[in-house]
Amino acid sequence: MATLTLDFPQSVTDDQTMLAPFEIWEVPYGDATIKFREPLILTPTWMPDDPEEPDENEYLQVIYPELFIDVCAETRDELLAWIHSDIFMNWKHFVSKDDSKLNSGTLPIKRKYLAVAEVIDE
Repeated sequence: MATLTLDFPQSVTDDQTMLAPFEIWEVPYGDATIKFREPLILTPTWMPDDPEEPDENEYLQVIYPELFIDVCAETRDELLAWIHSDIFMNWKHFVSKDDSKLNSGTLPIKRKYLAVAEVIDE
């Protein structure tokens, strides 16, 4: 009697693992924490191949323009670190600034962050 086995190619499993969404609830912010009211769900994708360097390593990316997040990395751990860095820097440079110091491009980013997150002092 023949046994039927279903073997998925390694790349399918790797893609499922590598492209699994991140669920971000908080990001360290100095002696405080940026806390999201609901989890920020960010789903990585593979970056398109660079036609000038077709044999280079593949990179993961997360682009979330509403919160001015645009990062890429070779590993999930690096990608998460860059996401945290973008959130930290956006909070520092946009959210923590007075509205009068922001322009028409950065003020909506500040408002979006304030609608979904807050800083909690530790």
